[in-house]
Amino acid sequence: MTRPASYRVDWFPAGGSTDAHAASSTNRHLVRLHDGCCLSLPLTPLPGGDRAVALLMSNQTSFRVERAIIERLTQLARAASPEAVVGVPTLGLTYARSVAESIGLPDFVALGYSRKFWYDEVLSEVTVSSTSPDQNKKIYLDPALLERVQGRRVVVVDDVLNTGGTMTSVIRLLQKAQAKVAGIVAVLTEGWEWHAALARIDPAIPALVRVLGHIPIFGRTDGGWVPLPKTEADRRPVT
Repeated sequence: MTRPASYRVDWFPAGGSTDAHAASSTNRHLVRLHDGCCLSLPLTPLPGGDRAVALLMSNQTSFRVERAIIERLTQLARAASPEAVVGVPTLGLTYARSVAESIGLPDFVALGYSRKFWYDEVLSEVTVSSTSPDQNKKIYLDPALLERVQGRRVVVVDDVLNTGGTMTSVIRLLQKAQAKVAGIVAVLTEGWEWHAALARIDPAIPALVRVLGHIPIFGRTDGGWVPLPKTEADRRPVT
């Protein structure tokens, strides 16, 4: 098995110069965020080898990059006037806790895939994520935390929206808990399948999504990786 290259994400502030290698490398993608800052992400081939994603691993970035992302996610979340912040496992939890604290909330709600013995199956939803498509699993809300979201304005925090499979399950779970989803905040959207998935729950839900930036799905060519058009990315979803 070939050992993967060392994982690295670079952050470039708005108005600053970007590293020439990060901007031009065929193995990295430079994504410009909503405020002019940039993230340089490694391109990672998906199983099959004909497509790749610009990979953001929230729990493997430097603290500098993490702080910069959390600062901007907090701004997006605060605009929705949340009474609670819910973190999506696993990688969304890295941001959700700090976003809730930065807003001034006393706590946050971490959803999970591990069922504790006191959990109630009523507060669960089956989900499949793009990074583990062959695993049917359940996402749970700890019943002991139900009062933190029930009847309250909630902002959901995640790292990347891709197929929308996990987020769809999260929204349905929060609806079971009688939470009022006021916003969905993420670092990036990837492709467009997430939009259709959320709209199937309610056509109004995609409008609740606020992100720092967007990344395409990449296809392999003789000259290297190139972004796929929106229609082709949708026709060949990441699963």
